Amino acid sequence: MRTGTVIGLAVTVIVALAAIVGIVAARAYATRPVVESVSPGPDQVVNGDTPIRVVLRSPEKVSAFAISVDGRDVTATATRTVNGFELPVPDLPDGEHTAVVDLEADDLIGQPSSYRWAFTTDVTAPPLELAAASAWSEEAEVAGVTEPGADVLVDWGDGTASATADDAGRFTLAPALDEGATKVAVLATDGAGNETVLRRTLRIDRERPRIRLGGVEAWTDTDRPTIYAFVEDASPTRIVARVNGQEAQTTPMSIGFMIETSRLPQGTNEISLEVTDAMGRTSTRTREFGVDSTEKLTNDLTLAPGARGDDVARLTRRLKVERIWKGKPSWTYDQRVEDAVRAFQRQAGLPEDGIARPALLRSTGGRIVVIKSKFVLNLWLDGKLAKQYPIAHGMSSYPTPSGAFLVTEMLENPTWTPPNSPWAAGLEPVPPGGGNPLGTRWIGTSAPLIGIHGTPQSWSIGSQASHGCIRMLIPDVEDLYEKVQVGMVVEIRD
Repeated sequence: MRTGTVIGLAVTVIVALAAIVGIVAARAYATRPVVESVSPGPDQVVNGDTPIRVVLRSPEKVSAFAISVDGRDVTATATRTVNGFELPVPDLPDGEHTAVVDLEADDLIGQPSSYRWAFTTDVTAPPLELAAASAWSEEAEVAGVTEPGADVLVDWGDGTASATADDAGRFTLAPALDEGATKVAVLATDGAGNETVLRRTLRIDRERPRIRLGGVEAWTDTDRPTIYAFVEDASPTRIVARVNGQEAQTTPMSIGFMIETSRLPQGTNEISLEVTDAMGRTSTRTREFGVDSTEKLTNDLTLAPGARGDDVARLTRRLKVERIWKGKPSWTYDQRVEDAVRAFQRQAGLPEDGIARPALLRSTGGRIVVIKSKFVLNLWLDGKLAKQYPIAHGMSSYPTPSGAFLVTEMLENPTWTPPNSPWAAGLEPVPPGGGNPLGTRWIGTSAPLIGIHGTPQSWSIGSQASHGCIRMLIPDVEDLYEKVQVGMVVEIRD
């Protein structure tokens, strides 16, 4: 073989071998173990709960490694993973830290590699201060201060609202809450994932109280009805109830109030309610209703306009006896009856309000009318002549006075005391008994020293025989005594 040929062949082989070595070396370099990524990444902020993860290229070729943080070897805390290493973040103070990963490989290159980066730890929960919420408001608002840039979340179970604190750490959220008291959690999360949670109860009331009345009909057959006010409102309420202008007692219930009334007048009554919620908003409700609980007129009743029935008719009969009412009785307490009541009140010196109260009824409940010329005493009750009794009255030298008087006292089995009068001079008091000049009953009047009494001298009845008093048979005065009362009018006519 020629020398040139041999040399050419050798050169070719050398070149081929060099190419193969180059290719092998390039491939070994390209697949040597190096750090591809780290977590936390460069300049990332993390808290202490985040592990350090190192992802390697060709981790299987690593023959030895070392990891340090701020110069402190933490290799012993690392564990191998499929892709590299993982280890917990050491107990580090808040701030920036430097981590270094050193790798050695058992390959053709055999050259160690190193990776250095910096990250920041923040293990301090963000501060969180909430502005004081009003007890009740129309709309919900959560405002406060936290770490600048922190995320703030309000969670109430049925929904959430979020915002990011501004450069001064301020934030304001308006969660869309339903009316009523709602518990919310306010969560502030900083860039490292640290959290602070505060809990609050927000109270929302957007509307005025709504009132519904119960237990009161247009007419009721009781004069002590129990009325219910059913109140709907998100916030607590207070109530002022007035019946005919007078404040009534209220008792709270689960959904409203029970209103207890005193004895109400027959006729038209009015209840008014004033309900105020925690926001200071007030709703009012007024309703008229009638009371017709009895047809019997007694002197402890009160009759007002709107009353109806026989009790009203009896009132007008009484007023007729008083010469106030004219014509037939009325069974309805209308304007004409009200005017007549006012007229009597004016005449009797009573408060003039047109309502027949017990004082008026007692004044008109009965009347004693003595007609001297006929020697009779007529007892009028409820506007009707109830009974007529024979009497004796004053002799000409001691006449019984005429006029309008009142019953002032009533005594059973009285003691007769001689009056300061010439005809009684030298006489002694007479105790109760058969010989008592007053008999068994004494009905004193506002006429001086003049009364109605029984007499043992029954033969004197029908004559002018007394010293001014009105004498009656003992059984008659006892019967009369049971039907009259103090304050009754005594009219003495000639």
